[in-house]
Amino acid sequence: MRYSSGRTYSIAVHDDAQADLDRIYEEDEDAAADIEVFLEEAKNNQETLDNLTRKGYVQYGDQPFDVKEWERAKRLKYNLWRLRLLWLGGAAAKYRIIYAFHPIEHRYYVLGIVERNFNYDPQHERSKQILAAYDLLDIPDRKSTRLNSSHLV
Repeated sequence: MRYSSGRTYSIAVHDDAQADLDRIYEEDEDAAADIEVFLEEAKNNQETLDNLTRKGYVQYGDQPFDVKEWERAKRLKYNLWRLRLLWLGGAAAKYRIIYAFHPIEHRYYVLGIVERNFNYDPQHERSKQILAAYDLLDIPDRKSTRLNSSHLV
């Protein structure tokens, strides 16, 4: 997905994701700090934000990461993504950041920070919590967003 350079995007951490981060701080302070630093730096880096919805995207450099869609959720019309921080080693490498993109607000919402072995089945309890948080954000589905934006041109 490409964005015009005139738009700025933002990132917000949902309360559920903040609770995940707090829990990770209790278990592994270094891992939690690395995740928090990445999120803070992403807030101020439009290039990073521009790439968070590019399926299969890998960013190299000081803080490499890769991006994937949550395929099962996509089939249910959710615009959810998974971010893996590639520079994290040891126990920290086991975490994934789950987020959604709200195209009208131009905002990424971090909805959860889960372990690598997270069960992406939409019927799993943690998945249900993430999907419920998504629903409360009233994010339009991709199809209706494309239709609405085509009328603006």
